[in-house]
This record gives sequence, structure tokens and C-alpha cells, in this order.
Amino acid sequence: MTMFKRVLVPTDFSPFAHKMLECLPEMPEVEEMVLLNVIDVSNPMNLEKKGWSYSSLIEEGEVRLAEQADRLVHLSEGRDSSPTVRKLLKVIAAPMSGADGVNLQWPASLDPGMRVEGGSVGEAIIRTAGEEKASLICMGAQGKGLMEAALLGSVSTEVLRKGETDLLIIRHRILAGEKAAPPDLCRNIFSKVMLTSDFSDASGAAVSRAEEMPGVKELMLVNVTAKEDEFGQAAAKLNLLRERLAAPSKTVTVHVLQGRPAEQIISLAEKEKPSMILMGSQGKSWSRQIRVGSTTFDVARRAGCPVMVVRP
Repeated sequence: MTMFKRVLVPTDFSPFAHKMLECLPEMPEVEEMVLLNVIDVSNPMNLEKKGWSYSSLIEEGEVRLAEQADRLVHLSEGRDSSPTVRKLLKVIAAPMSGADGVNLQWPASLDPGMRVEGGSVGEAIIRTAGEEKASLICMGAQGKGLMEAALLGSVSTEVLRKGETDLLIIRHRILAGEKAAPPDLCRNIFSKVMLTSDFSDASGAAVSRAEEMPGVKELMLVNVTAKEDEFGQAAAKLNLLRERLAAPSKTVTVHVLQGRPAEQIISLAEKEKPSMILMGSQGKSWSRQIRVGSTTFDVARRAGCPVMVVRP
């Protein structure tokens, strides 16, 4: 069974989104990449810059999306199992009038399936992931127009907080080409996985994902306790997980830490340099109505390596 049959890849045509394309063909067991661009034409300022025309923004989006799709196809050529690439344009629209008071007309030739009635870019990505039955959303952590100091863009944050599809966030520092990122990171993105668990039902989804994950050579099992006298119980539970996840070609290690969970996880990741952190989206103290717990959010926002958030 293919782990990620269909991966949704939102792009805003920023340098980070462009760089992320290089990573995608390296991911194993992906059958289809759906390259998505969401255009927000509900903002009069965007339309004013383009001469108050829906068509001008849409035409530009279609051209740039086609360019990135062609590049993704080119990057995939010659591989043992190249994923197919499909491009998808969504347009957020809202009724409004032009500068002269004349109602703007929706382009008659535009496919009605492209139109999104209101909402944000993040909400459009989440909705599209559901419509496309995507197995995974893959996003860069910094979007167009954000300051260099920003660690997680507003769109990525919204998808992380509200989404229901597994999410892989690739850090902007890696995309920027910092020396700390290994050159073969994308090819080996599943090679050294740090799996965090608080032994909740929600974190069990991440454990199940780790069982399916191809190419894992080293698996780090991590739990963070609040009290020192909980070490023994946590270690016993992690050792049971180690037995479950053991394989001849895989090294599985156990790490029990004490302190604030996000701080300890990030600190261990900085020391051990995993290729990816794998986490459940919710902790045991969070209700089902909460899409992402505080620890997962903090790690996804601050970690220096890719983070995969698995939904329950």
C-alpha cells in the first residue's frame, strides 16, 4: 500500500515555494503531486494593482502554475517511480464593485469548480485537501511577503491549526540552503525519524504512521515527563513501542526527558539532527475539537528540521 498516494502542494510562487519543488520528487512512495495555487481576488487592493480585473490575476496564476508544474515534471524525470503532476488553481471571490462603481463580472470562461466563495487562503487549502482526498499536505514554512525572522507563515499556521489532513512542514531555513541542512535531506527525509509520544490515543496515529514509513534507518522514540519519578514508567512504555517498531534494518532508541515538552523535543532535535520529527496533532489533555495541541504547534513553529503532523 502506498503511504502517500496523493500529496497536495500549495505554492505561492515565493522563492521558498520554488525551492521546495526540488524536495518533492525525492520523497518515496508518492504517486501523484497536486500543485495548488490559491488566488485571493476578494481583496480590492490586489485587483487595483492589476487594473481591476479578475482575468489579469487568474491568467498570471495559470501561467506561473504551469511553469512550476513543468519544473516539477522535469525534476521527476529519470527516477525509478516518478509521480504524476497535476496543477490546480482556486480563486477566492467575493461580490464587489470596481473603482468606477461598476460591478465586476466573473470571467465567463472560468471553470466554476475553481471558484471559492469567500474565506481565507488557508481555508481554501484545507477544503481542497478534503475534496482531492489528499494523503498529505506538504508546505514550506515561510510564505511570500513575510519577514525573514518569521518562523511559520500565516497560511502554514492556519493549515496546521485547522486542517484535518496530515501535514509536512519543511523549514524555511532548509529551503534557504543553510549549511546545517544536509544536501540529500529530501532523498533521506524518512531516514532518521524522531517520533514523539505522550502515550495518548492521538499520538498513536503517529506511531502507526511510523510503522508504514519507508526508508527509516533510525527511529528515536521520545517522551517528555513532568516528574522524575515518572521516568521508569515512561521508559517501560517506550520499550514496548520499540519492540513493536523493531526491524532488522532499523535502529530504534529510547529517550525519556524531563521538562517542558516542546523545549526538550527541540533541544534533542538540535543535538541529534533527525531528518524529520513525527508527531501526533493532539496531546492527551486536548479535546477532539482542538485540531492541534500546544506542544505540536510550538515544535512545528520552531524546529530546525522538517516536521510531520499526523492527524488522529
